[in-house]
Amino acid sequence: MGWLRDLWRIPEYVDDANESPDFIEDLKRRIQLRTEPPFNVSRFAGQMLVGFFYGILVRVAIPEDLSKWLPNVMVPFGVAVGVYMVGNIGRERGDFKWPLVGCYIATIALTYITGDEPSQMYVALVGSMFFQYKRKYKNLQRHKQPGLCRRIQILVFGGILVCCLWTSFFYHNAEVTTEDGETIKLRDAVNHFFQSPVWLEFKDVLWQLYKEGQNQGWSNLHDELVKALDPRGEQNAYRVLGLTEDSNQEEIKKRYKFLARKWHPDRNPNDKENAQKKFMEIQEAYEILSTIKSRRMTRNTKTQNHKHPDHSDL
Repeated sequence: MGWLRDLWRIPEYVDDANESPDFIEDLKRRIQLRTEPPFNVSRFAGQMLVGFFYGILVRVAIPEDLSKWLPNVMVPFGVAVGVYMVGNIGRERGDFKWPLVGCYIATIALTYITGDEPSQMYVALVGSMFFQYKRKYKNLQRHKQPGLCRRIQILVFGGILVCCLWTSFFYHNAEVTTEDGETIKLRDAVNHFFQSPVWLEFKDVLWQLYKEGQNQGWSNLHDELVKALDPRGEQNAYRVLGLTEDSNQEEIKKRYKFLARKWHPDRNPNDKENAQKKFMEIQEAYEILSTIKSRRMTRNTKTQNHKHPDHSDL
């Protein structure tokens, strides 16, 4: 909607950028009528939306397992930056302290009232309202514009900052859903990816996926790809223990004990460092498989109980 609106305002933007005499005269006349810029619905809506987006961006970048008070400190600051940025576009300007104060007041008040983390939209609304206080027109005599290199530096810095926030979100909070419906943190899936079949045997896995798609249809290709990426580390765990997917819990435990004794650092005094690394790898593989087997057993039990409920009380 903003882009469509701007199509009709391009001539005005060009006159502003070129400091057309007619535009400057009209601007002087408006400043003489009132020193404070009039309220503009489009600008106010833009402040709210960009502030809301910046607040969301900061919020998702914060790891979920960190302290609960951290979002209430960082998110209002991000919202205030968005409100301030839109409020200072063009010939108008305002102080950063007012939206910052408004955002923190809204956060504290809403947290106290609701007992939960407040919505960024309400925080952006209050921040935009506070920004309206003591707004002014910018000086008619513009300062010298920064050079191309300086503007590129600013743009690159802003892009890097936004990309860092998105990267933090994907690494700490994003999740991958397996074919069993289990969710796994992306950071764990990435660590397991480099030991997965799709990474170690890239060419063979792609060819196998292609054959699977031809034989069984392409609708299940996503599940097969996720399985090949091995987000849980299951395939790599089988490889470390020298087992197959058909192995039961007893076989896994037996194999683990055998390899743990074989690679225990005390039994390999001449190659203690390598043995320690191998021993830790075996332990991790056993824990991964034991956890997966236990979850599947619990899920299968619940499914069977759901399909065959106990009618003894009827």
